Amino acid sequence: MALFTAAAALPAQATTGPAAVVPGVAPATTGQSFTASGLALAVDRDGYTITKPTPKPVITKTAPASRAASTGGAPASTKQSVPTTTGGTIVNTGTGDIRWPIAGTITVSSPFGPRSAPCATCSSIHQGADLTPGAGTPIGAVAAGTVRVSTTHPEYGQYVIIDHQIDGRLVSTLYAHMIFGSSPLRPGDTVAVGQLVGLVGNTGASTGAHLHLQVMPGGTTTIDPIPWLTANAGRTL
Repeated sequence: MALFTAAAALPAQATTGPAAVVPGVAPATTGQSFTASGLALAVDRDGYTITKPTPKPVITKTAPASRAASTGGAPASTKQSVPTTTGGTIVNTGTGDIRWPIAGTITVSSPFGPRSAPCATCSSIHQGADLTPGAGTPIGAVAAGTVRVSTTHPEYGQYVIIDHQIDGRLVSTLYAHMIFGSSPLRPGDTVAVGQLVGLVGNTGASTGAHLHLQVMPGGTTTIDPIPWLTANAGRTL
């Protein structure tokens, strides 16, 4: 999860093969696991030079060209049942039933996958992507769903896991290192897409303020959240 040039991260949980061991209770339901395509990742975290430093990736957020392209040909009739929300501020007012957690330009300080551990308690296998929009930035739910976990953890700091039903499958999202006390969510709450999850912070095993974001098909198995969001954000379910 790293931040800035140091690139903070979570301690290793698992690779995309075995299911990740995520702190908190087991998923409420099991769903079919699916994998994202085109996630080949070449990470050279020590490849900096004086004359030409490696730039941090900046993501330009665009909606997929078509629903069929973003779902691998899933039938257009598949619908998500949006739960009744418990109330809360919508902080990402973009379009679509799937949205990026942060409005505006997304900068990834530490991508998904292998890396040099940025701190003694950080992992060398990064289970998510670290986004650096600035301390205190509001974080919105990626999709409508039900809160599974909302608590604190030595490594994740203040974190939340939300379970979503997307194309008839369980997909969970994890938001970590938020400012202590900034999340209004409790286990069992239903949330709307874009609803406030918490504020970007520097809690837990972290070297600077950032959002560590995980996307977990089936509730536990981690995949790279950036290509998944690039393909799915802006969709109508």
